[in-house]
Amino acid sequence: MASNHSSLEFSLNSFGPTVPNEFDFTILFENTILSILPSALLLLVLPFRIFTLHGKPRKVSKSFLYENKLLFLVAFACMQTALLILNAATPVLRTRSSIAAATLTLVDAVGLCLLSHMEHMHSIRPSAIINVYLIITLPFDVARSRTLLIHGTTQIFGAVFTSALAIKVLILVSEAIEKRNILLDQYRYTSPEVTSGIYNRSFFFWLNHLMRTGFTKVLVNDDLYPIDDDMTSSVLLARSEKTWKAANKNRSQALFWTTIRANIVAFSYCIFPRLCVIGFRYAQPFLLERSIKFANNPEDPDRVGWALTAAFGLVFFGLAISNGSYYHMDYRFVTSVRGSLVSLIYAKTMDLSITALDESVAVTLMANDTGEASFALMWFMKPRLTPISEAICQSFRTLHEFWAVPMELAIALFLLHQQLGLAFLAPAAVALISTVGILAMARYMGRAQKVWMEGIQTRVDVTASMLGSMKPCKMLGFSSILTNIIQGLRIAEVKLSNLYRRLLCVRVLFGNSTQILAPLATFTLFVIIASTTGETLNTSSAYTALSLITLLAEPMNTLVMAIPLLNAALASFTRIESFLKSDARKDHRLPLIDPAGQIWSIPQGNEDIELQSLKSPTAESSSILLVAQNASFAWSEGGVPAIRDLNLVLKRHQLCFVIGPVGCGKSTLLKGLLGETPSSQGFVYSNSPDTAFVDQTSWVRNGTIQQNILGISPFEEPWYSKVVHACGLEADIAILPKGHSTPVGSAGISLSGGQKQRLALARALYARKELIIIDDVFSGLDASTEDHICASLLGKDGLFRSMGITVLLATHAVQRLSFADHIVALDSTGRVVEQGSFQHLRNTGGYVQSLASKLKGEGTAKASGRGNGGPLKLTLTSEDEELEIAELEINRQSGDLAVYKYYFRATGWFNTAAFFASIITFGVATKMTEFLLTYWTKAVDSRGNEVNTFYLGLYAMLAITGMFGLCLAVYMVALKMVPSSAQLLHERLLNTVMGAPLSFFTTTDTGITTNRFSQDMTIIDTELPYSLIDFCFAMIGVIMGAILMCLSAGYFAITVPPVILLVWVLQKYYLRTSRQMRLLDLEAKSPLYSHFIESLSGLVTIRAFGWGETFKTRNLALLDVSQKPYYLLFCIQRWLALALDLLVMALAVILMSLVVKLRSEISAGFVGLALLNVMSFNENLANIIKTWTNLETSLGAISRLISFSGHTASENLPGEDQPVPDNWPMHGSIEIKNVSASYTSDDNLVIRNLNMSIQPGEKIGICGRSGSGKSSLITTLFRMLEVTEDSSITIDGIDITKLPRETVRSRLNAIPQEPFFIRGTVRANADPLHQHTDAAIVSAIKKVHLWDIVNNKGGLDALLDAEFFSHGQRQLFCLARAILRKSKVVILDEATSNVDTKSDDLMQEIIRKEFHDCTIIVVAHRLDTILDFDRIALLSEGELKEFDAPQALLGRASAFRELYNS
Repeated sequence: MASNHSSLEFSLNSFGPTVPNEFDFTILFENTILSILPSALLLLVLPFRIFTLHGKPRKVSKSFLYENKLLFLVAFACMQTALLILNAATPVLRTRSSIAAATLTLVDAVGLCLLSHMEHMHSIRPSAIINVYLIITLPFDVARSRTLLIHGTTQIFGAVFTSALAIKVLILVSEAIEKRNILLDQYRYTSPEVTSGIYNRSFFFWLNHLMRTGFTKVLVNDDLYPIDDDMTSSVLLARSEKTWKAANKNRSQALFWTTIRANIVAFSYCIFPRLCVIGFRYAQPFLLERSIKFANNPEDPDRVGWALTAAFGLVFFGLAISNGSYYHMDYRFVTSVRGSLVSLIYAKTMDLSITALDESVAVTLMANDTGEASFALMWFMKPRLTPISEAICQSFRTLHEFWAVPMELAIALFLLHQQLGLAFLAPAAVALISTVGILAMARYMGRAQKVWMEGIQTRVDVTASMLGSMKPCKMLGFSSILTNIIQGLRIAEVKLSNLYRRLLCVRVLFGNSTQILAPLATFTLFVIIASTTGETLNTSSAYTALSLITLLAEPMNTLVMAIPLLNAALASFTRIESFLKSDARKDHRLPLIDPAGQIWSIPQGNEDIELQSLKSPTAESSSILLVAQNASFAWSEGGVPAIRDLNLVLKRHQLCFVIGPVGCGKSTLLKGLLGETPSSQGFVYSNSPDTAFVDQTSWVRNGTIQQNILGISPFEEPWYSKVVHACGLEADIAILPKGHSTPVGSAGISLSGGQKQRLALARALYARKELIIIDDVFSGLDASTEDHICASLLGKDGLFRSMGITVLLATHAVQRLSFADHIVALDSTGRVVEQGSFQHLRNTGGYVQSLASKLKGEGTAKASGRGNGGPLKLTLTSEDEELEIAELEINRQSGDLAVYKYYFRATGWFNTAAFFASIITFGVATKMTEFLLTYWTKAVDSRGNEVNTFYLGLYAMLAITGMFGLCLAVYMVALKMVPSSAQLLHERLLNTVMGAPLSFFTTTDTGITTNRFSQDMTIIDTELPYSLIDFCFAMIGVIMGAILMCLSAGYFAITVPPVILLVWVLQKYYLRTSRQMRLLDLEAKSPLYSHFIESLSGLVTIRAFGWGETFKTRNLALLDVSQKPYYLLFCIQRWLALALDLLVMALAVILMSLVVKLRSEISAGFVGLALLNVMSFNENLANIIKTWTNLETSLGAISRLISFSGHTASENLPGEDQPVPDNWPMHGSIEIKNVSASYTSDDNLVIRNLNMSIQPGEKIGICGRSGSGKSSLITTLFRMLEVTEDSSITIDGIDITKLPRETVRSRLNAIPQEPFFIRGTVRANADPLHQHTDAAIVSAIKKVHLWDIVNNKGGLDALLDAEFFSHGQRQLFCLARAILRKSKVVILDEATSNVDTKSDDLMQEIIRKEFHDCTIIVVAHRLDTILDFDRIALLSEGELKEFDAPQALLGRASAFRELYNS
């Protein structure tokens, strides 16, 4: 009795915290820490939260929930009032803090009433503050209630306290109920995450519906939850732009710090849960040590064991929740950073000067440096760039480790010192050496990676160039040449990666040294010290030390891996920062003076224009639209002007033509007047802020024909029909399979050059702008279509004149000059040589008069072909998209064992076997060190330190063997398996693509095919092998861990089958949704990237139309769509990790329960071994499913490769293998009999029953309107279309349908409509087969008058890039290549469409001279150029309508004469 009284006295007056020899806290401790502390914290937070909610709009409708909450809270306040009175009135069990505790609790209860009201009305989710307070104080109150029952109290006080506790439970339940069903409509349809309470978010219950949906059906983007308002792209962009504008841009890494500052709230949310992770993580060694002592001491009562069991459960539970919360907040931060940077880059791109624009730079920054899927857009990059996939986002995922890991290191080393004394220096030294080693290697690895990436970029750039021009590539017979070049680049790329992969093996050694070698170093140093001090290694210290090193290994490994990632991220930030600082567009145009004499504000940037003493133009009336005074335009600041001293007055409603020779600067002039090309002197005045612009290279978006014509304008059927007719598109659309809803493909790949030009023209017309600027729109049109468009638009009754539209047109079509009101003629230096009306200039003896051309007058628009008057098909369909989705659905929910077999066969079976053997060696050896420690400590107990040397030797042997197995496994993958699979799989893919028919390239988006070579090849080289290694390491870790736990506690083996079953169910449930989410992530990025690329390629057009803001808004919308799967994929990974953490919590509780019940049968060493393994078991389990998911996703690249190779038809058919003589064709006779052809064997015929006999040396001209089959006939001759069985095409008596197609193409001499250049020097492009001397090459280039240009740029060794020649000069160079390539059959497919009249005359002269003894077939739009040919073939709808001498056709009523005179 005295004992009870003394313990009560101690409990009332002593802080404790525990009562001696009793399992209870002191009452004073409970009142102070369990009551006053949380109450005070709540009172500190309450005012801030109430202030935040004050003034917010009401967000819920009336409900019983609100009334119930207030009822319970009022009752709770009443109970607390009663408890305060009882505490004051009753001295029983009252301490010096009791009154204060009761008073604060009462104040809290009143405050909770107010806060609950505010939270319910003005917040869309349950109150986090109230729920945290209740969930923390509820167990505290239970403990206090237990203490009251133990020590006894008055019946009334006990009843009131227990009632208050029950009411608190009711409050907890009511406050946890979500309000989604009572939210007002504008708040109801947000993400479940936003409306979820703290429990729902902590356990990721809000994802359950999504997981069920993904398990039961195929997910689409609409199934995904909307992005949180705080993470919407518009919010992120506004915040980032504001922060960036206010930043000190001269500061080192200004953008890095600005990005963190812009997302500081999301960044800060990660700190507290990360601290909790550290706390729970390092509580485990204390529990392990105490558990081993409990197992060693039979005198400890069982209640200690059960308390330890509860403590283990609590720690593992806390670790699971805090880990989930930390990574969840971290992923929100990363997603916000991604959205901020992508939106910033796009916004900057839309404001970028075209002189600073490099498409590859912008796309690299958005796709790679900001952290998109690995190398997803590598094919857009140029070789001087270094793509760093996921650089910033990967680095930011581990950003908090830079402060957390040093803290963990300090804690771990301190605790190690407590256990082993000075031996703690050993793991510190190992960690230091590994960190220094990683840092030292980072520079070398960065250089090696850069070299490797440049090799990748070179290969992908060449591949992308080839895939974008497959038709001319096949026509020229370059398939085998390019195959060898690209495969050679792949082999060179693999060799370039060799150094990086070797360094990677060394980095793996350093990275895993803490886990494998640090325990060996620690015990070695301990043994050395013990030999002098006599200290022994006991079980408790050994396993506690080992647990500390194990806990330290993972964050240390994360840190050393994060250091190079941060370096890469900082390099990416530097590139993005440089891009954001690059020159913005400076619109040098000044406003015209309006009729009232007011001058509009002058735009910024005019200080860069050299001021001239010129008189400002005064608007005599409102008739002047645009004025240029002494303006000079150059393509760089201070560069040589391409246009010099331009003086021009453009009046409203005027048609002004700009003409001049090839390369004279016509396009530069137009862009200068648009305010795009920098002005080096003079002034441009404009009254037209928005202008419709048609670029020389037609800008066509990847959408339908109708979408391209509409742009962003609303659909108006009468006007739309009129535009389609005026632009001559009716007949073309009529024969398309889906009419106006036909997709045009990437950059309009499914359309001809003329169709793309007319589509761009239709868009400009449909927009109904006051001014239309057109750059050479007639170059790809036949005479009939050109006549129709000129009459419909430029004629006296044309739309331009009838609508009063002002037109500025640069053109080579000098035969149309009669349509012009004003003509500006440029010379080769970019100066105006003459300007005025056509009637005036034709008689002045100048440039216009010197043009020997057939001048055509104005006429009346005629029907452009069939399709007139019929109803337009205006319904948009998406059948193709549905088919693509259906194909994805087939493989989306399940993997395939055959894929693994295919991959391992490519890596080599011996290499694969060696790899798996190394993995097993690593797993067994490293885990056996832990098992050995049990016997070592037992031997020390019985025999002392004399056994240390023996066991240390065994330990060292096992540790070194494990490290050897690890390094060998990585070596086999990085230096054996990857190079083997890289070369073999790329070769298979390349052969499949090069052997594909032309129909494949017209129906398949070029980006999809290119991604096979970029994204999929990169996945196969990097993500797939590393995922394989990680999965195997995790699997062997789990297997060995389970074995050791079962060996330690035999009954624990009973849990293995249920755990295996549960993990299997979890992975099936998770993997199905995860795989779909990854695919949705990739799918959602595609339109974002496409929009970005289209914006880049059409930047001038977009700005001219004034569509910039609309495109920015569209980009933000697409980014939001892309953010959804990106963010939710992270979230479901945490859902899985939490489930596995809770599973391991249950295993830990079961294991400790077995220890308590069976501690007489389980040695302390085995207890330590079991608990050590359970500490890392959750991580290994999570890694198995995570890495398996990554492996399955990465194997998707192999699956796509198998599917691609299996489903892509080959153009090389059986029987096409007959040999031909080396000198074939010798004469050039061609016989075409009954030829019918189509793109595929089961497609509509595009050539029908065509018969034609061509004698050796004949010159044949092929003509007809657009879509008549001219190009189809040419592609048939080059065996790119499929002919029917009864068709026959013979050249010199040999049927080419029986020959290998590449042989046919290599023996014919082609000049395609679209020039094609191989990446390389001028020499390599002029002579790809290296058959000619430099003198011969120079001679050929001189014949086409290009040698001066080539010589000035470096001669034959100069790199021939896209900007080397102008459009017309590229065709001249192709003619030089044809001169060098000798063949008796020469075929030209509209080869002169992009050159002016004089260059056309030059080409015709060269063709007649150089190929005088050859058979020549020419597809021509300019009919004057083929009038001296032997015969003319006129085609219509794929049929040969006329085939005779041109004079004969002109001499009678023929279709040719009608076409010629039109």
